[in-house]
Amino acid sequence: MRSTYTTALIAAILGTSIATPILAFATEAVSTTPTSNTPYDIALQAYKDGDYTTALLHSKMAGATGNRDAQVLVGHILMNADDNMVDKDEAVKWFLRAAIAGHDDAMLALGELALASHGGLSASDAVKWLTQAANKGRTDAMRALADIYIHGKGTPPNQSQAISWLTKASTYGDNFANARLGDLLFDKDPVTALTWYEKAADSGNFDAAYIAAIMYAENFDIKPNAAKVAKYLSQAAEAGIPAAQADYGLIVYQGNAVPRSAERAAAWFKRAALGGDPEGRYLYAYTLAKGDGISKSYEDAYYWLLRAEHDSGKTGVEDYDTSRNELKQRLEQNVDAAILQRARTRAVSDNLMGTTQ
Repeated sequence: MRSTYTTALIAAILGTSIATPILAFATEAVSTTPTSNTPYDIALQAYKDGDYTTALLHSKMAGATGNRDAQVLVGHILMNADDNMVDKDEAVKWFLRAAIAGHDDAMLALGELALASHGGLSASDAVKWLTQAANKGRTDAMRALADIYIHGKGTPPNQSQAISWLTKASTYGDNFANARLGDLLFDKDPVTALTWYEKAADSGNFDAAYIAAIMYAENFDIKPNAAKVAKYLSQAAEAGIPAAQADYGLIVYQGNAVPRSAERAAAWFKRAALGGDPEGRYLYAYTLAKGDGISKSYEDAYYWLLRAEHDSGKTGVEDYDTSRNELKQRLEQNVDAAILQRARTRAVSDNLMGTTQ
C-alpha cells in the first residue's frame, strides 16, 4: 500500500465534497410528456426542442392561471436559458408563486437564488426555503442546509445542525449524504467517519471506497484490515480511479489479502499509468524494466519513468523519489543510448501533446 499522495488525495476529495455547492434545479420533477395541447404542454414541448422563447411565452400563460409546474418552468428558463433571456430577479417572482403553493422544486431554486441575493432575497431566506423543501423530504435540500450550517451562510455555523441534516438525508437513502458525513468527521472522529465512508462505498460511492481503503491501511486510529483494504481498493480501481488502480495493483503484486499475480498487477499498473497516476507510472515502468508479469521493454520502462517525472516532479516522499531515481539511473547506465533516445522522443512528444503514450 502506498504511503505517497495520501494526504493530498484525501484533501482533494474532501475539498470537492464539502465546499462545492450542491443546489441544482430538479427539472426531472416536471413532467415532459405532453398530454394535451394546453399552453403548458406546448411550453414543455418547446423546451424539449430548445425553443426557449416559445417555451417561456406559453409557460407564462399557463403559470398566470395558477399552474405551479408552469411557474417553475418559467423560473427555470429565466434562471438558466440563453444569456439574453436570463433574469434571475424575475425568476424569483415566479418561483415564489409556486413555492408558496407548496412546490418543492421552487423552494430549492429559491434557496439557490437567495444565497446569491437575487430578487431581494438574502441568505437567511435560503435557510427558510431549503428547510421547507427538506421538510418535504428533499434530500438535496438537506445536503444544501448542511453546507450552509458548515460555512455559516445566512446563519451562524453549526456543525451539529449540519450533521443532523446529513444524517436525516442518509435515513432517506441519500448516499451522497453518507460520504458527506465521512468528510465532515474525517479529522475529529475518524472511526465514525470510516463507518459513513463504508456505508457510502457499499452503496456504490467509489471515492468513499478509496478513502475507506486508505484509512484501513494507514490511519493510526483505525485497526488495519487487509481484507477491507483489498475490497475497497478493488471497488475504486474497477471504477477507474487511477491512484486506486496503482494501489490495488501493488497489493495484487504482493499477494496481500488477494491471490498474488504479477500479470494482473502489471495490467493494473498499466491502467493507472494510462490514467495519469505518477506512482502507477513508476510501478508500470518497474515491471517493464524487470519483465515481471509483462514482456520486458527498457524503452517503454524509461518512457514511463520520464512521464512520471514530468507529471509529478518531486513528490516530497523520499522513498518514492529515491526508488524512481535509482531505476532511472540504472537504465541510463546500462541500456543502449539509442533505445533511451527513442523513449525520450516519445515522452517529449506525448508530454507536449498531452497524450498518454
